[in-house]
Amino acid sequence: MVTWHEERVLDVPIEQAWHLFDHDRLQRLIPGVVQHEVIERKPGVVGSTYRQTYMQGNRLETYIVTDLAYTSEPDFKQNTIGFTLAKIFQLEMTFTLKRLDETSCQLIYTGKNEGANFVGRSLLSLGGERETEKIVQGLLRRVEEEASQLRT
Repeated sequence: MVTWHEERVLDVPIEQAWHLFDHDRLQRLIPGVVQHEVIERKPGVVGSTYRQTYMQGNRLETYIVTDLAYTSEPDFKQNTIGFTLAKIFQLEMTFTLKRLDETSCQLIYTGKNEGANFVGRSLLSLGGERETEKIVQGLLRRVEEEASQLRT
């Protein structure tokens, strides 16, 4: 299993930062996502499902993303999602925003990638940590870039 915990300060108000994670902006944060569509939106968000298609090299992977937890308060916002990728990896990630003041917030991005079977566990043990680190840092870089564009 590979886990991560990264924190960044975003120099934008918490509400603006929260909108960076809106479904219609998702492809800006994760360019590999070529399609993201709502399957079912539940009241309160938890349990909502989405069909997402991701381009991995020259291969398309389609999987179902589920909202596992969701909180949207004025000073604290959090969304946990989970999905199984290629029947090999089970991923869970949480995006948390904490209001620091009127113009900034703290982003906490945590998650885990577990092998769903022997193949997945083997692949993770053979360099999954390095690949995950690149993906996590790339996402955070794009979040920071998007947040900086909101300030201009």
